[in-house]
Amino acid sequence: MEQPSDLQPSQKIRVVHLADHTGRLQVLFPESSMLDIAAVSRITKRRFEPIAHSHSNGDALIKPNSVMTILEADMLAGSSFSIRTKSNGQRRDISSSELKKLFSGPLNSFNNISIDAPLIKKPVDNHEDDEEQILQALGRFQSIRLKQRLEETLEIPPLPASSNKIIRLSSDNSSGTDELCDVIALDPSLAAQVVSWASSPYYGAPGSIESVEDAIIRVLGFEMVMNLALGLSMKNAFKTPEEGPRHYQDFWLDSVTNAVLVESLVKAMPAEKRPKIGHAYLAGLLHNFGFLAISTILPPHFSILSRYQEANSHLPAELIEMQILHFTKEQLGSWLLRYWSLPDNIWTAIRYSKKPHYYGEHAILAKLLYVSHQLRNDVEIEPEVLSQIGLSLEEAEACQQEVYQSSAELHKMADLINNISA
Repeated sequence: MEQPSDLQPSQKIRVVHLADHTGRLQVLFPESSMLDIAAVSRITKRRFEPIAHSHSNGDALIKPNSVMTILEADMLAGSSFSIRTKSNGQRRDISSSELKKLFSGPLNSFNNISIDAPLIKKPVDNHEDDEEQILQALGRFQSIRLKQRLEETLEIPPLPASSNKIIRLSSDNSSGTDELCDVIALDPSLAAQVVSWASSPYYGAPGSIESVEDAIIRVLGFEMVMNLALGLSMKNAFKTPEEGPRHYQDFWLDSVTNAVLVESLVKAMPAEKRPKIGHAYLAGLLHNFGFLAISTILPPHFSILSRYQEANSHLPAELIEMQILHFTKEQLGSWLLRYWSLPDNIWTAIRYSKKPHYYGEHAILAKLLYVSHQLRNDVEIEPEVLSQIGLSLEEAEACQQEVYQSSAELHKMADLINNISA
């Protein structure tokens, strides 16, 4: 018996609405493919952009022959498809011959406008090869002769002084609360952020938090404040992009939510499997640091990447990054954190956070980031990964619900990062 079309993702047709200053365009292509906006521009000689917030389901079909439409030519060779015809997500079955007949008018054309997702090159498996892959990718973007070292090629902002001091302090096993308070006190803005963080209703501390020392002793603990302060201080290395993908959640809200979810997952894990909670929190906070790096170091390409992500929100971000940049934000972000001498487990976990079958050093922390990502994006989690971190799906989902119930407090914590500048 033939399976229903809605169980065949490769047979779904995705509809995306684009526009420029002169009008609107509708494009149809297989759900298993990535829309190639550059191909659309070559065909139309116009620069279209996604119209608005693009849901992972795509847009609903506009009545044929009422708006200019371009369809992927390869769909003519298919047999049957399903297409979303209403905004409520309802789909209808359609054959390739019916598709051709429906879109036979003068406003329509069939062209090659998409790239089959499985054909997109994958990132290298080992982080030791990241620098070479990134350098090769940059060679495609720049006309000047590339230097041999990545740090000489990229214009990397210096790490904030407070971050450097905290990193040095973290490597000193004899350091304690007094030394950490002294370092944070050198940056009044950072001290205010740490105190406000500990005062958040999310942590429910009794009474008022008056100082960084209070935050350490009464609420967060030495390790957590150490890593929180490092993450907060690093925000000044890169400016949050103002024109990122419109469907992309506020950067720091996404980061804070991820950090507290990873923290919650660690607390739910069996004690013998738990990584350091402060390191887990910092890895969660910095999981998308490569996104900021791309926006600062490669602004024109970040703009292009943003347009592609809006039009292809049905695909994993790393696929789109590989097609447009030829490296992922995890590769660049982890390389940068490694270059800045952050602890090995932080940058390693971020580098392999999308690799559920990574079994190298610091794999548990990498798998925690993977589980958090899958939970927040409502994507299936591989049972083997849950088993390896010692949690059931029900326990992981309970952590997610607990965190989401505190969404108002998380918004306030994200606002704190956005509104206080160093």
